[in-house]
Amino acid sequence: MRVLTMLVALAWMAAVVWYGWIGLPQLPLDVSASDPATIDALNAARMKHGLVFGAIALLPALIVATIGRWLTRGP
Repeated sequence: MRVLTMLVALAWMAAVVWYGWIGLPQLPLDVSASDPATIDALNAARMKHGLVFGAIALLPALIVATIGRWLTRGP
C-alpha cells in the first residue's frame, strides 16, 4: 500500500509539473521585450505560476503519502 500511494503521489506531481510547464506564462510577440516593467510583470507572473503549481503538486501528494504511511503502520 505504501508503494502504491507513493507511486500515485509521484504520478500526480509529474502530471501537475507537466501541465504547469506547458502553461507557463510567455511574452507575446507584440510586446516589447526590452521594457523593464514588462520583464518585471512577466517575472512576477512566472513566480506566481510556479508557486501555485508547486502547491498544487505538493499538497495533495503529501496527503496521499501520509495516508499511505498511516494505513500501513505497524501494530
